[in-house]
Amino acid sequence: MAVAKDSLGRRNRFERSPRGKRLSLTPRDQEILGWLYRYRYLRQDHLMRIFQPKSEKRFVERLGDLFHETGYLNRPQIQAPLFDARATPMLYEITAKGIGYLEALGALSPRAVTFSRRSRESYSPQFLHTMMIIEELLEIELSAQATEGQRFVPVDEILARAPDATRKAKNPLAVPVILGGRSTHIIPDALYGIEHDRDGQKGYRFYAMECERTSPASRSDSSLSSTAQKKRAYKVLRDSQGFRAHWGISNLELNLIPRKGQ
Repeated sequence: MAVAKDSLGRRNRFERSPRGKRLSLTPRDQEILGWLYRYRYLRQDHLMRIFQPKSEKRFVERLGDLFHETGYLNRPQIQAPLFDARATPMLYEITAKGIGYLEALGALSPRAVTFSRRSRESYSPQFLHTMMIIEELLEIELSAQATEGQRFVPVDEILARAPDATRKAKNPLAVPVILGGRSTHIIPDALYGIEHDRDGQKGYRFYAMECERTSPASRSDSSLSSTAQKKRAYKVLRDSQGFRAHWGISNLELNLIPRKGQ
C-alpha cells in the first residue's frame, strides 16, 4: 500500500497512511480513547497533561499509531487552516470505529460535553469557541482531580438522573425561562458539577458554563445575545428554580468565562 507523503517526503499529517504495524491495544490506549469520547476534541498537549507520560516522544508516536494504524482516532481537517507544524500541537478526536471498540468493551465513559457532530471536511468559525469550552472545562476537571475531597461530575452523569422529558428532549441542555414576558430557552455551553466529600458527607455544586468569545458586554436590542442578557436570563432561572424541574439538580451557579480583554 502506498503511503501518502507531503512535499518534503514525510508521511502526510492529515491523511491516514498505515504501514501495517500490528498493535495490541493497552489499557492506556483505551483511556486515551475514553478521554477523547469524553471531550470530543483534545490536543496532543492536553493528552500529555492528562497522562504525564515518562517518554513524551513515545507517547506522541503512539498517538500517531492510533491514527494511522487502527483508525480509532482522527486528526480533524477542521484544524488544517490553523495548523503550523512548528507551533501547533496536533488535535485528535475519536472515530465511530473507536467508539464501537469502547462499546464492545463496555468502557464508554460519561461525556463532559454534548456537542453535535459537525462535518469534518469544513472549517467552522464555531470551532474556536468549541475549543475554548473544552479547555476551560478540562482545566476544571483536572483541578478537581488534583484536589482532595473533590470529584468532577460530567454532564452525562447529571442528565442520567434528570427527568424523562429532559433526557428525551432534542437538546436536554435547553432549559426554558420567561425573560421580559417572553418564553425562551437558555442553552449553556457546558453543564457540570463538583462533588465535595467532607468527613464522609457528600455535597454538590452545579454550574452552567458560558464562554464569551465574541458576544459584546451589552446590546441596545435586548433580543440579541450579550453577556448582560445571559446574566439576566440565568438570574431568572435561579430565582424561579427552573433548573430543579428541568435537570433535577439542587442548585445552579453561572460560571461565565469572559473573552480576553473583557
